[in-house]
Order: sequence, then C-alpha cells, then structure tokens
Amino acid sequence: MTIHDGVTSTSDLLESGVARYTIETRCRPGGPWRRLLPGVLLLSPGEPTRRQRLRAALVYAGPRAVITGIDALHGQGLPGLPLPPRVHVLQQPDQRLNNHDFLLLERTTRRPQVVLNTDLPLATPTRATLDAARREQHPLRLHQLLAAVLRAGLCTAPDLLTELDAGSKRGAAAPRAALRALTSV
Repeated sequence: MTIHDGVTSTSDLLESGVARYTIETRCRPGGPWRRLLPGVLLLSPGEPTRRQRLRAALVYAGPRAVITGIDALHGQGLPGLPLPPRVHVLQQPDQRLNNHDFLLLERTTRRPQVVLNTDLPLATPTRATLDAARREQHPLRLHQLLAAVLRAGLCTAPDLLTELDAGSKRGAAAPRAALRALTSV
C-alpha cells in the first residue's frame, strides 16, 4: 500500500485488504478519515495541508501527472508568490478527469520535463511560470509574477518567450505583452 503525506487511494487500501465497508465507515462525517477527491483519501480527519492537496491531486490524476503553476514555483525556491485557491496539475491528453474544488486539471500534449523536488513531480520553472501566467487575469499580478521569476533567476525572458512560442497560443497574448514590457525597460 502506498501512503505519502497521509494520502492514499481507495484502490490501494482495497488491494492491501482493507474492506470497503471499513473505508466507507471511516470516511463518514466525524470519522477518522476524509475523502479529498474521488478515490483519494486523507487518513486523518482534519483539513488537508497544501502538501496533502498536492499529493491528493497527483494520486487522482495518475502517475504521469505533473504539478505546475505557482505550486511548482514554490517548490523550486520562489515561496513569496501568493498561492491560488486551486492546485494546478497537468494530465495526459487522453485523460478525462474532472476539476474539483481545490483541483485544476489541464490536459497537455506537451508534458514538461519533470523536476523532482521533495518527491513531487514539478514542471520546470519556465513551464510553471507560463502555465500560471496564462491563467492570471489581473495585469499587475501578471507583471509581478513574471518579474519575480526573472528576478529570482529561475529562468530568462528568452526562455519564457521560446516556451510561449512552442506551447498553446490560448492565453499567451497577455504574458507576451508583459514580458515585452519587462524586458524593454
């Protein structure tokens, strides 16, 4: 049975001999366990930590899933950025899993190189930055995100522009304009 950060799957529990009735009983309101996502359990009753949410997202999305966006940047040395309400995870293009309250799933045909940091698969800083930037609606926060990443030296403006050219064009106009403004100063 695989348990990391107090998070496991229902199927792992069943395979290791825990009865379905026991799982259901323990996940009832007031019980010692809690369902975080379909088929994903927290083996404690309290609110999950951010790390437990990250772990649950990975268990739910499968072994090829990759954490991206602000959470990936936090894991690679940029903790000052405010965390969004949802964990952003990249999944395989053929998967049809649904988003949930704290989980934002995005299908991609361009799986990024994975950086393993504290045993969580994270997108590279360049990809994570642009995945977050494409979803940022507020121009000032977008500017702050890009400036923070460049200032920290996690990647360069040419790296970001190359990734913008290679990736999806959806949501790329605002990050491209913000990068131009940052680099022309």
